[in-house]
Amino acid sequence: MRARYDQHFLIDDGVADAILAAAGIKPGDTVIEIGPGAGVLTRRILARGAALTAVEVDPKLIPGLERRFTDAENFSLLHADFLKLDLARLPRPAVVVSNLPYSVGTPILQRLLDWPGWELAVLMLQREVVDRVLSSPGSRAYGPLTLSVALKAEVEPVCEAGPECFQPPPKVSSSVMRLHRFAKIRLPDKVKEADFFRVVKAAFGQRRKMAAKSAASVLGIDRAAADAAFLACGLDPKARAETLSLDDFIALTRKLA
Repeated sequence: MRARYDQHFLIDDGVADAILAAAGIKPGDTVIEIGPGAGVLTRRILARGAALTAVEVDPKLIPGLERRFTDAENFSLLHADFLKLDLARLPRPAVVVSNLPYSVGTPILQRLLDWPGWELAVLMLQREVVDRVLSSPGSRAYGPLTLSVALKAEVEPVCEAGPECFQPPPKVSSSVMRLHRFAKIRLPDKVKEADFFRVVKAAFGQRRKMAAKSAASVLGIDRAAADAAFLACGLDPKARAETLSLDDFIALTRKLA
């Protein structure tokens, strides 16, 4: 039976095993699972001897998880919404493993990126979202999400999962990615993260237009000043935002913020 929170429960053993292999969980590791659902990944994590904290928002799933796993000494269950949870309640440093609900996958990813309590995460999301994260400058999927992840983690693909791997089957496919968190955000000390994203969002604000024109409009600056900033960074003022690299946006932030 489908739960309330847009969850599609993983039923494919091959995909579940691939996720656990990518996480490299060992006895004694600290693991956080967001949205354990029916417990397919939970069972595998506990079998590897990890200390697991599972965070589940759906009250209908709590009794089943308690029946199946609370006798395990290495299992802790939090009935909470990860997006609202006080993350100080979670153990750290931890490995994060999750089959994320499509409707809140991106917000949860963004919250994880802002929390320094994890070192490695293996996440399954809608394939379209993972494609955006893994995209390169010049591709249509490239955008602010790509850059927000690139600032804080190294990302690599793990595997894909079609609708048949879930119950109930979703209408879209999923992908799994592994993230290794950087010890330090990839911004120079004098460049503020808020300023960086203000420039990024301004450049992508009118995606079909030239990045300099869009940035000038959104930031409320003179177009000539925006063009001058691009030229000072060695960039063509006629370039579109999706062609600019992370380093290009850092250089532009120095000039425009």
